Amino acid sequence: MKKIILLLGIVILSCSHPTNNSLAQIEVNNVKQKYGKVIFTGKTDDIEAFKYFNVYNLSSLSINTKNYHKSIKIIGDSLFLVIDSITSPQFMNIHTSSSTTSYDGQLIINPNDTVVFEIKNKKLKFIGKNANQNNFYESLYDTIPKYVKQSYQGNIYEYKQNVDSAYAKKMRFLNQYVKNNELISESFVNTVKLDFKYQRLAELTKPGENGLIPIIQNEYNNKEELFDFEYYLGNITVDDFKNESHLNLLSFRFALLSLVKDYFEISENSNYSIEKLIENKEFVEKNFEGKIKEFLIATLIFNYNLRGFGHSVKSVSFFKEFIHDFEEKYPESSYKEGIQEIKEDLKSFNFELTKFALDTKFVNQLGDTLTLRKIFARSNKRIKVVDFWASWCLPCVTQIKEGKSFKDRLLVENNVEWIYLSIDENHEQWLEKNKEFEHVLNFSNSFFILNGNKSALANSLNVSWIPRYVIFNQKNKIVLNNAPSPSKNKIFEKIIDEIVED
Repeated sequence: MKKIILLLGIVILSCSHPTNNSLAQIEVNNVKQKYGKVIFTGKTDDIEAFKYFNVYNLSSLSINTKNYHKSIKIIGDSLFLVIDSITSPQFMNIHTSSSTTSYDGQLIINPNDTVVFEIKNKKLKFIGKNANQNNFYESLYDTIPKYVKQSYQGNIYEYKQNVDSAYAKKMRFLNQYVKNNELISESFVNTVKLDFKYQRLAELTKPGENGLIPIIQNEYNNKEELFDFEYYLGNITVDDFKNESHLNLLSFRFALLSLVKDYFEISENSNYSIEKLIENKEFVEKNFEGKIKEFLIATLIFNYNLRGFGHSVKSVSFFKEFIHDFEEKYPESSYKEGIQEIKEDLKSFNFELTKFALDTKFVNQLGDTLTLRKIFARSNKRIKVVDFWASWCLPCVTQIKEGKSFKDRLLVENNVEWIYLSIDENHEQWLEKNKEFEHVLNFSNSFFILNGNKSALANSLNVSWIPRYVIFNQKNKIVLNNAPSPSKNKIFEKIIDEIVED
């Protein structure tokens, strides 16, 4: 899970600038009388830091994180910000930097709070009322920084032990912090406990950039025993994620999304395919209601778009209809601004790879260097299926091993060319798999991508999971960038037949 550290600032007024301080204090008093919302004021000895100062609301329900940069007022060495429409506890993030120092932090605000901070001696600190609560996360990360974010090192159960150990340490720190500091509210303590709980689940369900499933596939590729999900995650169910009030926790949202994707709803359909999106939506509509259902479907739209869904002839019309259906059901959705950006993105895509993607370099079994442009140039009469795979990926290898007869038939009947592109990091392991499956893989169809999933081609197609199948028509335009597995013979052949008819 990407770690976003949060802090909210409030500026103390300086005695060295009485005119500025007086102006700022008058603004604070007027706002309290007029709005009764949340006020941030702060003071700095690093003026440059205020130039880039921003406050992010990580509890806001929107596709793009809500920020308040344009609402901030600077008066001399003091900062002033009013945030309205705060009706429940919210996690806030402060981020700014100067040429010498970066300032980050996190806190929880409540309706009608006044948050005061100072940036002094290259340190951001909260003062005044609720200072103990507001400084909690900074104190936590200063005390046990190495436990904030775990790193997967190749053994999933060792990773779990590290995550659980970090969770226990954070809980002990919280309990001791409450004992040592006065005026810590019960509401604050309960909110932090929930945050820690969901942080743990979010980390367990996303130990790597691509989630839990690819790591399990890699580790258990050659093992006889099955991965024990219940031991790893505990006895959790969908019913544990139906409290709408928990949506204000970023950790809750991260954990829920990962669990829906990799635990609660698992099927054989390809990730980010039309079939998978339909299944995801049906699962969400069956199991969730209200704001949680709206959040999950909106996030499905965002995540699928982020992975390139809709950037192909076969998926764009379906995706547009999917988005239209969401807009009709939720006309006043807080996600509509982000949804509109996605609609504009779909209008601009031309279903072609970039020059840089086409010129991505590969090597074949003989050591020859080629590009996708050269491979495509071999024939302008063939449909091309690009198969992204790796030697450690069991579903990838299974399809290569078992799918030859079907692929041979499509080659003969529909003039389909199969191109196998490996994202392996280890060239020798790739060569070994080529020898093992020499009845399928050869120097003319199997290639090792230099820079793997960091290459221009992989970035252009958002190749963040495998196996991944991308279908190009005879003119090398992307027909489907998240095709179903060829193991689904009827579905796959129907797609090919439609391309031939076109």
